[in-house]
Amino acid sequence: MSEKTTVSLGSALDIMHASGLKDRLKASLAKKPNIVLISDKVERVDTAGLQLLYAFKQEVESKKKNLSWQKPSDALLHASESLGMTDALGIV
Repeated sequence: MSEKTTVSLGSALDIMHASGLKDRLKASLAKKPNIVLISDKVERVDTAGLQLLYAFKQEVESKKKNLSWQKPSDALLHASESLGMTDALGIV
């Protein structure tokens, strides 16, 4: 059995979708110890979306779980680089 939980970020990582994503992210914390964010479909990103991901990453670490990224989209990479958050989010 796999020890990972996957969460798709969808196509929009913005304030309009933050509440629904927050619920899905929170639910993933109750599952497997390794959480994988599938981010290849992200087309729109704003600061609220990145702030949500940063807060989630901190929560994951406080619960001694692991967070990894699967195929970050160009839009996500560009937004995180523009705001200087690539390292803080662990996107590499």
